[in-house]
Amino acid sequence: MTVKLDFEECLKDSPRFRADIEVVQNDVSELETRLDKLVKQCQAMLEAGRVYCQTSKSFVNGLRELGHQCPGDKMMEECLDKFSRRLSDILEAQGEVIETTQKSVKMKLQTFVKEDVRRFKDVRKEFERSSETLEGALAKNAQAPRGKQHEVEEASNALLNARRTFRSEALDYVLEINVIEAKKKTDILSAMLSMMEAQAQFFQHGHQSLSELDEYRRKLNEEHTQFVLNSAREKRDMEQRHAAIKKKDVSYDDSIMDFNADAANGIAMEGYLYKRASNAFKTWSRRWFSIQKNQLVYQKKFKDQPTVVVEDLRLCTVKPSTENERRFCFEVVSPS
Repeated sequence: MTVKLDFEECLKDSPRFRADIEVVQNDVSELETRLDKLVKQCQAMLEAGRVYCQTSKSFVNGLRELGHQCPGDKMMEECLDKFSRRLSDILEAQGEVIETTQKSVKMKLQTFVKEDVRRFKDVRKEFERSSETLEGALAKNAQAPRGKQHEVEEASNALLNARRTFRSEALDYVLEINVIEAKKKTDILSAMLSMMEAQAQFFQHGHQSLSELDEYRRKLNEEHTQFVLNSAREKRDMEQRHAAIKKKDVSYDDSIMDFNADAANGIAMEGYLYKRASNAFKTWSRRWFSIQKNQLVYQKKFKDQPTVVVEDLRLCTVKPSTENERRFCFEVVSPS
């Protein structure tokens, strides 16, 4: 699954953004597992000459499995499917070409796993660390009593610093996600193309079998060349956009929001609020609230069904709540 995240969306830290992040992390983890497996299979072919035919079949199966991981990318799926099928046909004649072909593939895929995936994990750790810090600062700021000004100032300053750090790390993380999403395609395609080119040049006995792929390989080479150019252009644009956004003040106050009644998704306004439970403990919980179709709704996670708080806000009024010790409290008063 391919996910391309937006830099502005990460600054909101919405449930949608968190859901997309979870998808990407699972995808990269699965990709790392499959590529690790593929690299080990390749190494086995280099070391086990006597049983090279058996280990080559395992490698071909690994390519086919990798193709199954790209159901939304016809180009990748078709490429891996065609090449794995052709390799199965010429296993009997593979012999000496293993040393040159599979070693090249192993090096490229291993480099991707050890360098690119490791860099992705390092950036993810920094993002998760700043996310935890921000969560704590938000809770402390919300709990600061209005009567103790020094605690309020201390909590506000801590929140400002935590928000600034989090958004900086979030921007870095989104950039790394988009870069690795683009790079994995070029690296895998490059590895596969180099392997097939070596096979075609080396095998005289397998020439007839491989020549049937000549037209497809040429087309894929052209598409790959164009994709590399497009990818480099997109990476440059993303880096420029990333740099431009980081120059801005990303520690702005989230309380300044816009109301758009004509929004395309039907959501006129959305953001985090703390709501007090109606149970005996009167606990406060942070939830994602939104105004949509004149209703006030909230949800804890993006996949949760929204809970309707008020059926029709047009019949309601809003007033500050001075009875609570917490600041920023308000009440929505309905006719009932």
